[in-house]
Amino acid sequence: MKLDINNQQHAELIARYLGGDMDGQEYEQFEKQISDLQENNLLIQKMKKQWELMGNYQKPETPDTGKAWEKLYNRLVDNNLVPAQHRNATVSLVPRLIKAAAISLIFVSAGIAAYYGFNRKAAPEMVQINTGNESNTLIKTLADGSIIYLAQHSTFAFPKQFETTTRNVELKGEAFFDISPNPEKPFIIETDEAFIEVLGTAFNVKTANGSNFELLVDRGKIKVTLKGNPSKSEYVVAGEKLVSINNAMIKSKFENSHGVNWYIKSMKFKDEPLQNIINVLNRNFNTTFAVANNEVGNRRLTVTFENESVGTMTDLICLTLNLKCRKTNGSTLLLENKQDSKGN
Repeated sequence: MKLDINNQQHAELIARYLGGDMDGQEYEQFEKQISDLQENNLLIQKMKKQWELMGNYQKPETPDTGKAWEKLYNRLVDNNLVPAQHRNATVSLVPRLIKAAAISLIFVSAGIAAYYGFNRKAAPEMVQINTGNESNTLIKTLADGSIIYLAQHSTFAFPKQFETTTRNVELKGEAFFDISPNPEKPFIIETDEAFIEVLGTAFNVKTANGSNFELLVDRGKIKVTLKGNPSKSEYVVAGEKLVSINNAMIKSKFENSHGVNWYIKSMKFKDEPLQNIINVLNRNFNTTFAVANNEVGNRRLTVTFENESVGTMTDLICLTLNLKCRKTNGSTLLLENKQDSKGN
């Protein structure tokens, strides 16, 4: 039988399994049901992760059901997830209320996991980028045109091709995101602590040791949902800063001079098409570079720009790719093959 998180009976079974509330025979039968179907096994593994984030999962070898439910109940009360009229319920009612609340919370967690792409039948092939201790910002343009500026000591993972409904990526470390708008296909960043959902905006994310993170929004609006408290989300808009500490989110204002533009002081492009590079330059340096044709735009380049002038960056590109730059229409800087520009 295939388990379905939208089926209340199945949800109750999963809650009892995770809480160690099954006897030996029932536990063995449920384990067999999980192992017989790969989709069930994947679902349970993902639900265990959500349960562990709540601090309530216990291995079946040493179950302590009452303690587990009590711990979860106290957490639900602390987070105002138990109705006030039930908080002073008699002891005999508490286990029933706790289990109902736990099942509800499983639904919330599983729903968030499904929405953010965890329950896909086949995960897309991911590409992972790791930066070392160099101070350069590694810049990557994704298939949708979004630009990622990755700081040192950071890891960024993204699919070669985005799925049809969402654009899911993963981040450990710090990055500045300049996301191409697509209201029909939200861009979702997963960190150790949270899910960050955007439609089209620019913002900075900094994570630290899986315990907290900092987010500054340069423009647009984003939604942040903590993994450890999936029932609560915060919306952050341009000029706002959000900090997560000990599973709590704190918002404040920040000035534009806060240092968000760290990502353009020393930029490194690694085997990037020229078209992607000039798109980054045009966005950040008030330039109007253009390429003469697709052949020129598709030429790949590895280069680092460190506090360079526009003229120096132009010279480096032309020297490396054997191109020539000339002005057209007054201000456009056209990059073209040297032989194509003869006589102009």
